[in-house]
Amino acid sequence: MLARHFLALFAYRHGRPSIALDEDAARAIAADRWPDNVRGLRQTIERAVLLGNGDLMLSPATAEPAALAPDLSLARNEESLITAALERHAFNVSRAAAQLGLTRAALYRRMARYGL
Repeated sequence: MLARHFLALFAYRHGRPSIALDEDAARAIAADRWPDNVRGLRQTIERAVLLGNGDLMLSPATAEPAALAPDLSLARNEESLITAALERHAFNVSRAAAQLGLTRAALYRRMARYGL
């Protein structure tokens, strides 16, 4: 139930299409121990919404989104989030920044950090 709430919340917040949570993914989420509890689930769902193509696919063995790196470190995934947003908006920095919830200046700093 919480995963479905986060899916709807982040799809709305980031202007993405709604993502359906299939039964296999729901079982995988319920079966995982979620060491970070709600925060870990929230971050995983938000990354899936930002990087996903409209379907949330979780591996039953790991409960990790298939489109993400195996770790849940935001710092390690930030470059891929930024790259995905830029590609999605044809490198229009204003639109990518809005989707990521950043100002243009903040996005430019991150782009410089990663050499984008």
